[in-house]
Amino acid sequence: MILNFRHYCLRFSDQKIRLWEEILKMAQNQVSGSVKRPFGFRDLLGYFMGDFGCNMSFTLISSYMFIFYTQYIGISLAHYSIVILITKILDGINDPIIGAIVDRMGANKKGEKFKQWILRGSPFLALAATVMFIDAADWSYPAKLALCIGGYILWDITYTVVNVPYGALSSVMTSKPSQRAALSNARSWGYIIAGVPLGILIPLFAYEQVTKNGQTASIFRGEKMFPIAVILGIVSIIAFALLYLNTEERIQHVEPEGEEVKFNYFKTLKDFFRNRAILGIALASIAQILFIVGGNQLHQLTYQMYFGDGTLSSYSILTQIIPLFVGTALGGALVGKLGKKELSTWPLIGSIAVYAFLYLVEITNPILWIAMQIIAISFAFGLTIYTWGMVADAIDYQEWKTGIRNEGSVYATYSMLRKVAQGFGQSFIPAAIAILIPTLDVKDAMTWNAENSLAIRDMAALFPLIGYILIFFCFKFIFNLDRKTVREMQVALGRDEE
Repeated sequence: MILNFRHYCLRFSDQKIRLWEEILKMAQNQVSGSVKRPFGFRDLLGYFMGDFGCNMSFTLISSYMFIFYTQYIGISLAHYSIVILITKILDGINDPIIGAIVDRMGANKKGEKFKQWILRGSPFLALAATVMFIDAADWSYPAKLALCIGGYILWDITYTVVNVPYGALSSVMTSKPSQRAALSNARSWGYIIAGVPLGILIPLFAYEQVTKNGQTASIFRGEKMFPIAVILGIVSIIAFALLYLNTEERIQHVEPEGEEVKFNYFKTLKDFFRNRAILGIALASIAQILFIVGGNQLHQLTYQMYFGDGTLSSYSILTQIIPLFVGTALGGALVGKLGKKELSTWPLIGSIAVYAFLYLVEITNPILWIAMQIIAISFAFGLTIYTWGMVADAIDYQEWKTGIRNEGSVYATYSMLRKVAQGFGQSFIPAAIAILIPTLDVKDAMTWNAENSLAIRDMAALFPLIGYILIFFCFKFIFNLDRKTVREMQVALGRDEE
């Protein structure tokens, strides 16, 4: 019977043959009970929980590690810059290796290629983030450096084990552009909502107004960070468990029997840099991390030194939440008509204009400063919402051009470049402060005079300005997957298309 079926199939085009074979496969899966449930709200909720869990530690590290180790633990700006840069670059090398291991091990008996890594790695990630905020203020200086170096490497490796599979997961959950955009949106919300308790509550607990020698200053109390890290670690483990329970891996690429794909580190890198789509996203992400995310350290210091109240940073969470609401409202109606690339590129001109204004005009009102940032980041809603959906498209682009689907390796290499950028960003900012404002000592409030504080404020406006300019050029001239090309690619790959 099956032979007769295939005999008649041969009379159709290749595309129709693939269609009939897919129907036959689905019928067989139904008999065996292995059919995946349709994509739906549960997937969005689960994927939301993934970035919520990741950013219980990532946001904690990226937002407070700098202040914790330089102001409270007492590591010098120069040493901190060198430590972060070197450890980040060295650790970034392991990302493609971990990605390749994920690809090579493949799926388990349940058909889970990526979820299994997230579930197993999450407790270790929570533990590593907690270790980072051990109160070592009274330790010897070499011991402090050892904690900073060892703890950071440990955290970064465990973060890779969880985040690389998580990032690649969206590419196997669905192939439909609108659903990938929804997943990217859900991921963005996970990041933002995770930032709410960190952005609002931590400054209220960690900063204290202190008067010394007749001068009042906002002082960071680092001893309160360890119990905060413990609580956030527990929350992250619960979030990852919810991801595991609510997501499905639907797209599986099976290599031909007898063909074992051997990992070649340098070939992986070579293929990555030949992928114009993922290269464009990577370069844009590097600019974002280096100048915008890295610049968050400058914003914290601006509130603390220029405006005189570190607790004001709790209001800065509005600069992330409100733009995301704006992006969700506007983007949801437009992404299907215009495309992810288009919505991520042209509005950035508004962001550039606002930060140019902030740099050129001296603003002394912190509410106005925050409001202008909200406007600037609102123009960048495409960058906030659709980046991860564009990464999933770039993974498909690799398969389209090479015939090989290696989500883990592609995403891991992308993650490696992001990590290198994070290393440069976290070390570049302290180094820039030390070079450009040599009279400023972040540990000594007596040096937070008007001139030094104004210089910090200027840097806080200039760095995002440079970042948005670079991102615009990356999206406009390098990333090549516009709406029309994405449609052509998905049809060629024989996947569902809207």
